[in-house]
Amino acid sequence: MSDRRPALDPDQLQDIRDVLMFRIARLATIGDRTGQSRVLREFGLSLGEWRVLGVICARPPATLADIAGELYLDKGQLSRTISILIDNSLVAHSPSVHDRRQTLFEPTAKGRRLHDKVLKFAFTRHSEWMGALSASEQTEFVRLLDKVTATAAQSYDDLFAPQSRQGSDVEEASGRQRPARKVGIPAARAAQHRNGGRVNARASGS
Repeated sequence: MSDRRPALDPDQLQDIRDVLMFRIARLATIGDRTGQSRVLREFGLSLGEWRVLGVICARPPATLADIAGELYLDKGQLSRTISILIDNSLVAHSPSVHDRRQTLFEPTAKGRRLHDKVLKFAFTRHSEWMGALSASEQTEFVRLLDKVTATAAQSYDDLFAPQSRQGSDVEEASGRQRPARKVGIPAARAAQHRNGGRVNARASGS
């Protein structure tokens, strides 16, 4: 039997500013805009690149699915970001010994050093923001955030997982397998391969 309590009565919400996702999005926007400026200026990374590098350093060797699962990113978008990290010698890639079609990603020594510098900066910002709460409030805040995140993740899976399963069923019924994606090669070279030698500006990151 579920112990979930009823949500706040909608009649108690006055306007959009009371809605949970609006408040989270507002907080995230403040964090992203202030963080992006300093991370790019001081470390030469976009926030997207930093987050992907952070996940790869947190759980190496990581597959594309591992990283996408942590960040809830589209695999195409994620592949482009990883290609930039590879081009900048921050991430290395190699085929899995268990499945040659699968690519594994690990930080290079250069990538690990940069990661450690940015992480120190991120921890400082974390401490500054969480410093508004007492130690007990911080513990409770993280606990409650984890509960809400778990509920949101379940809603996400309920919405998108059936589509993934349906796609797999169609492939199996037709006797076809989805071709292995050439993940890990720099974006410009991937575009060149697809276009018969023509590199487009978008794929090269410009």
